[in-house]
Amino acid sequence: MRYIIFFLLLFVSVKAETLHYKVKAPLFGTIGQVNINYRATQSNYMIDASMKTSGFAKTLSGNREEHYQVNGKVSGQNYLAQHFKQKAHFKKSDTILEYSFDYQKKKIRKIKKKWKNSKLINSTDRYLNYFATNDLFSAYHNIVKKLSKRADNTSFIIKAAGLEKFYGKLEVSIPSQQQQKKEARELGVKDVRIFHIITHKKILGSENGEIIFAVGTDGIAKAVRVLHTSYVSHIDAFLLQ
Repeated sequence: MRYIIFFLLLFVSVKAETLHYKVKAPLFGTIGQVNINYRATQSNYMIDASMKTSGFAKTLSGNREEHYQVNGKVSGQNYLAQHFKQKAHFKKSDTILEYSFDYQKKKIRKIKKKWKNSKLINSTDRYLNYFATNDLFSAYHNIVKKLSKRADNTSFIIKAAGLEKFYGKLEVSIPSQQQQKKEARELGVKDVRIFHIITHKKILGSENGEIIFAVGTDGIAKAVRVLHTSYVSHIDAFLLQ
């Protein structure tokens, strides 16, 4: 569950909202839950989110729990990241990951620390070798805003902190209308527009970290699917009404 959480914590620019997602896997049933609280004004946005594993994922991940705090500025229709913080706990380990965005110097500072049995075993503090205005939360919002201007069967690239091995590149594609209808039926959702992203991360053992999003007219994902995972063909997350 290490990376899937980034792509399940989704939000849209409204005043305030609380979202709940159930994460499921074929044969195994429910394997986790994601809860998101966020608020946005005309000038700022903030997200507070958490994830807990259950079922076989709880065992495999060592009862992994994650918590996120994200804030940034709103510029026109775009979200501009300012600070991202992740706390993760599993087995006897604790990890903190932070990204801070300096728009004047065009730099992103990354701080990562890890503890084992309450003892600090690793600490890094460096600047990324690229600049982007997105963390992986604001990237979702900004991708959705671009969708309204993009035709079906097209693709584009957006950059975000958190994908350092590939200089922050997220590959985004919008399938044909026929393919979108097929994937919406498979996910069991209606009145959505489908897009895919490729993260090049081995999310749950997947080859290239390909994820399908089914987005409602309000900009919120009704369903998310991670393809080609290690233990099952896919992992899904569904918005609870």
